[in-house]
Amino acid sequence: MSYYKIIMVTIVLVFLSPLLIPWPDKLEYRESDLFDYYFYTDVDIKQAPRISSNYYFEYISPEGSTQETSLIIFRGGDAGIIRNYLIGLGFYLYDYSGNGREELWISNDNHRFTFSIVINKKKGLVSLVKEKR
Repeated sequence: MSYYKIIMVTIVLVFLSPLLIPWPDKLEYRESDLFDYYFYTDVDIKQAPRISSNYYFEYISPEGSTQETSLIIFRGGDAGIIRNYLIGLGFYLYDYSGNGREELWISNDNHRFTFSIVINKKKGLVSLVKEKR
């Protein structure tokens, strides 16, 4: 194969590679799953404080009216630490829903996404959810 053909095949493969990578509708993974963690986890979720040593991540890809969503789910922990993290990012508590189990956090400076803190006391879970608008 000539040098020119090798370069052309390489260029085509580089541009087609995003189509070859599977894009799941919903993915659950841990920080130790390096590819999934670095490829699917939003930077603000990566930087969120770890309020428990038992946690995992989820990624929900955008489809139809569903927005791209990245979340970290803790088994136990203090949601106040997450609240302080969001305040540090410039967000404020906007509203409660689900009988107070879900808190919606927004920012005056950034309207591209929102955060939610979801507390499930029965299961002992605290989730930080980032949803792009």
